[in-house]
Amino acid sequence: MLEEDCTPERMGYVVSGAGWAKLSFRADADAEPMVFAVSYLHDSLGDLARMGVELVKGAQSATAVFMDEPGEVQLVVNGRKGNKDDKDDLSFELRGYPDWASWDMTSADNYKVLASGVVRRADLVRNIHAILERIYVDLGLVRYRELWVEHDFPLRAYEVLVAAFKKRPQAF
Repeated sequence: MLEEDCTPERMGYVVSGAGWAKLSFRADADAEPMVFAVSYLHDSLGDLARMGVELVKGAQSATAVFMDEPGEVQLVVNGRKGNKDDKDDLSFELRGYPDWASWDMTSADNYKVLASGVVRRADLVRNIHAILERIYVDLGLVRYRELWVEHDFPLRAYEVLVAAFKKRPQAF
């Protein structure tokens, strides 16, 4: 794996060529990242951006799909129930599917848990924002569209996250 494909953050996302990206994910800070190919067939960056917006708005669950050819990985986050002190913690599972569960080409229950744990809501939102900002600054809207073929950069979701940081910087 190239150094630019990996970030110190839990999650990295790098557009690596026409129609392809790499998702890197660390189960925890000390773990080696797992790396997955991501295809243009699905708007994965858009899913990730929407996840960030949903979490900023207080959602208790969200999912982002990262499609390969074939197979896919899904990041599923859920609020932790019970302990009031855990309201800002999210449980996560990184699920690996042998085919496209999001397109019903395999059962939604046919997955292997690749990683699981707990992440702070603010940390995950900051990570998503950093990914979007890096792509926005490094590639821009036009180049992203050229490389990602089927989907535009999720500009509106990125702007919502930027506004959330400006409005409540101490929260994130």
